[in-house]
Amino acid sequence: MALAQPQQVLRDGGESAAMHNAAYDRGLAESYTSPETIGEMLQCSALWQRWSDILGSSQDSAFVANLREELSAARAGIRHRYWQRQARRDMLEDSDLSYFDKMHARAESWADSQAAGYATGADSKN
Repeated sequence: MALAQPQQVLRDGGESAAMHNAAYDRGLAESYTSPETIGEMLQCSALWQRWSDILGSSQDSAFVANLREELSAARAGIRHRYWQRQARRDMLEDSDLSYFDKMHARAESWADSQAAGYATGADSKN
């Protein structure tokens, strides 16, 4: 989630939203793929949840208002739930609950580290 530094959001929300929108477009153009594995689905779900939390706590209405609809808190919440449901559906086919729990914990930890890197302005692309 190394899109723009949070400090930039505080300085100019509209400009920062434009940077986030452009980064989202670049990401789609470079690797327009959907999660395929349970682990990828859970990572995607967790990351969208963190993004929703970031937007929910944002004090800059210009930043939130100028984001593309695809990056809105409402869409992030929908995507979070969608990918979690998809992972659960795939899990039901495999019936290995311990694997699901392990992958869910890994995804949550990974998303936490991504969100922390975003919050501190660190470039965390891992």
